[in-house]
Amino acid sequence: MKFQILDPTHPFFKPLWIRILCTVFPLAWAGVEFSNGATGWAMIFVVTGLYAGYELLFMYDHTIRKAEAKAEAERVRIAAEAERPDGE
Repeated sequence: MKFQILDPTHPFFKPLWIRILCTVFPLAWAGVEFSNGATGWAMIFVVTGLYAGYELLFMYDHTIRKAEAKAEAERVRIAAEAERPDGE
């Protein structure tokens, strides 16, 4: 099982506005932290926002297509096992 911090295949992330909000909010909060002088926290939120943007905006379509192909392969495997006689 692959460790994933953010799961773009979750139905919550299907609407584009939610994916944009989940990208912009950490970046905006990084600005708040930087203006308060907390550079360390600002960098953490910048990295978080950039990672969310990469996963939810840039790679979203690729990830969804990959998940759909994996689900289809699993359906085909299950159908093939169901058609197989019990003796095999």
